[in-house]
Amino acid sequence: MILKDMNGFDFEKFDKSIAILAVGSVERHGDHLPLGTDSELPEYIACRVAEELHILVLPTVYYGSCHAMRNFPGTFDIDSDVFYRYVECIMEEAWRNGIKLLVVLNGHGGNTTPLQMAARQVANRTGLAITVIDWWKDLGKSKQYLFTSPGHAGEDETSAMLAIAEDKVNIYLAGRHEVAYPEIKVYSRKIDERLYEVALTGDSKKATKQKGEELLGAAIEDLLKTIDHLRRTLEI
Repeated sequence: MILKDMNGFDFEKFDKSIAILAVGSVERHGDHLPLGTDSELPEYIACRVAEELHILVLPTVYYGSCHAMRNFPGTFDIDSDVFYRYVECIMEEAWRNGIKLLVVLNGHGGNTTPLQMAARQVANRTGLAITVIDWWKDLGKSKQYLFTSPGHAGEDETSAMLAIAEDKVNIYLAGRHEVAYPEIKVYSRKIDERLYEVALTGDSKKATKQKGEELLGAAIEDLLKTIDHLRRTLEI
């Protein structure tokens, strides 16, 4: 199921109709979370779902477009055009290797637009069906009530990391930085600087492992249902 661990013989024999590609980032998440948080969370969900459905998991794309956090040490901001072209190539190679439905499970907000653009272009040129899912907002909605202070490295994301890799979370360095996001999407360096005075939004001190387990459990369940629906719709 895990592509990078398969040999050529096993890959040729494996049913490659459906695959999941986790995409994240390497960027600052407060002082308490690992820099790879946005990659580790979708990768965890992808592997859990793939194990249940016996489908393929492509290697995670760890680097992403991180304009808002680029001034914080630990952030690797990949140019949006470069990132777009790179994931576009991965999608095209997925089709060439026999994949019919590619589920792109995104863990970082800055990636959303380039991923959607790449998906549209590749789907138009090939027979590949692609869905781009922002896991933190498209999945696990039934458990969002658990979090009174979500955000970047906030209560929700910290809870999720406590659930999958508690040893990587330094909860003693957790902080609080409440911000009010604009009601509509605005691309503005001035607003980004105001929102991200520190590399944290929300209150990570409210995070618990139990909340994270409930959120991720709901996210996994939702993704299983989504893939089943797409499989039937596309007759795969």
